[in-house]
Amino acid sequence: MGIERDLYDLLHEHDCVIVPEWGGFLAHYRAARLEEGRRLIHPPGKTVGFNRHLLRTDGLLAERVAKREGLDHANAMARITEEVAAWRRSLEEEGRKKLDRIGIFYHDQEHNLQFDPDEQANFLKESFGLRPVAAVRVPVKLVVPEVTVPPVELPEEVTTRAPRWMWAAAAGVFLLGAAALFAYWSIGNGTPIAALPWISGPQQTYVADTAPKLPLTANASVFTLPDEPLGITTIPLSENDSVELTVDLGASPEVAVRDTTNVVVPTKPSTAGRARFHVIGGCFAQSENAERLLKDLQNKGFPAVRLAQYGELHPVAYGSYSDRASALSALEDVRSTSSVQAWLLVR
Repeated sequence: MGIERDLYDLLHEHDCVIVPEWGGFLAHYRAARLEEGRRLIHPPGKTVGFNRHLLRTDGLLAERVAKREGLDHANAMARITEEVAAWRRSLEEEGRKKLDRIGIFYHDQEHNLQFDPDEQANFLKESFGLRPVAAVRVPVKLVVPEVTVPPVELPEEVTTRAPRWMWAAAAGVFLLGAAALFAYWSIGNGTPIAALPWISGPQQTYVADTAPKLPLTANASVFTLPDEPLGITTIPLSENDSVELTVDLGASPEVAVRDTTNVVVPTKPSTAGRARFHVIGGCFAQSENAERLLKDLQNKGFPAVRLAQYGELHPVAYGSYSDRASALSALEDVRSTSSVQAWLLVR
């Protein structure tokens, strides 16, 4: 019996088993799943993958072979080496090597070792003996509730009361019309309204006013303001009238004197001569590295300076210039002679 049975048993106990000089087998947990194409429900389990770069032995397979065949560790390793060599010969001669209940090895077009696991194998001990079961669709019956609307019946009182109101309204209209006709007939025949039995109180009559009417005249009073309307002044309402009116005419308005005709124009601070263009050599998170680059550039003859800290970075410039043309010329010289990673900062 080869080491295939030992490898199969170890994969039930461990998630990784390494075969020396061949590769490592990795067991991954897989939850229960539904295969819609075949309508099968598969139980949870462990699937096996292969990694040919895991060559350093973990001792699990050698210990298992030594215990099964009663060998020491060195002889067990030799036994595994012989089995792996037989796998390689079978793979080269037949083009494939099948490990029972584990999977199949083969070479692709680029002669790379590939592995297809056995889909029927399940290395999860808790799912031992479980097989896929058929997935049966359960019909869902939609229950539509029946909505019943009870019939609305009008009470008998409503149907019998409507005609009574109509008769009462018609009787009221008739009585009002009869009363109006009787009053009109009584007035036309000279009967005073006060004589009617349902009207009480004295009779109102019209009396013409015979008093003579005097003609209405209008007399308008005219008054004039003084020539100098200043302060509080007493003004007569008319020339021959003793009634006077006291008014406050106020003081003469003062004319504001203009102080000056000069207009103050705010001036903007001049930016001439201020260095706004900087040829940056590097930005560092640590101040020591920025200081080291600064000394290195100064030793090489550059007018290097350290700029103000920006956030957590400490920038170091090859030089600072007040106009863009000088800065671009200096940047081209630095990129051609010192560092191609230099860049221009404008502040």
